[in-house]
Amino acid sequence: MKEFKGVVVAMVTPFHEDGSVNEEMVRTLTRHFIDQGVHGILVSGGTGEFTMMDIHERKKVISAAVETAKDTEVFIVAGITCNTTKDTVELAKYSGEIGADYVLALPPFAIPVTKEAMLEHFRVIKENTTAGLILYHFPGETGIEFSPEEIVSWGREGLFVAVKNTTGMEHTMELILENAHNPNLKISNGFDSLALSALASGADALINAGSNITPRQYVKIYELTKEGKYEEARRIYEEILPILLYQEKDGNTEPGLCKYCLNLQGFDCGVPRKPVPEVSEEAKRTAEKLLKKAENVKC
Repeated sequence: MKEFKGVVVAMVTPFHEDGSVNEEMVRTLTRHFIDQGVHGILVSGGTGEFTMMDIHERKKVISAAVETAKDTEVFIVAGITCNTTKDTVELAKYSGEIGADYVLALPPFAIPVTKEAMLEHFRVIKENTTAGLILYHFPGETGIEFSPEEIVSWGREGLFVAVKNTTGMEHTMELILENAHNPNLKISNGFDSLALSALASGADALINAGSNITPRQYVKIYELTKEGKYEEARRIYEEILPILLYQEKDGNTEPGLCKYCLNLQGFDCGVPRKPVPEVSEEAKRTAEKLLKKAENVKC
């Protein structure tokens, strides 16, 4: 299993004009991000519109990415969250069998269940895949919050190998301190707005949507923080932050804006599936200006 670390792109899922999955563009994007120096790629996640795809489509996306990255040092994370344990296990088992290094899952949240039921859900997933299991902790989305102590304890018992902690910086810092750099549980942050703070505080990795837009810059920020060159990292981060924050402003969504920016960069990713809106004409003009500024950053 490849080491979980660094910059992990929460990759969009490209669609053809008729709305079908564009498998060849999945491969092209995977190669592009590998060339940009990222350490890992998450497919079939939130930015990848997993809720808009059926299991068959998600398997096609995961397979295309795994096949493309198999002879590289870049690891693939497969998003496997489904409404039922049965379907989640099916994706987890498949992902491990074809060579995905890790699988990422949210806790069950569509229907309220007990914490014991959630843990049983995760244990069944772990028992049925050879890939490392990553907890996707996103209380703002699921309404389910785990304490740093709980997450670390589950890591120490071997349930999770990493956590994508998409929540406030206070919780992330407490998690890092509680974990005490335990090598058996890696900590990653999911918010572009907290990326530099998380790395400077000791996070092992970033899993975020903004890496679709500025992968090279994010890799440099990661490298600089590991070298203790925080001022240089801050300079780059502040230059790209406007386009990162614009993902969720003026009616934008992460899939929508990331796809639009990738389209501008020469990658035909199509548009999000409804009901996710396309980027408005006014937002496109703003995005073009912000993207140009970010692309001109000296790294």
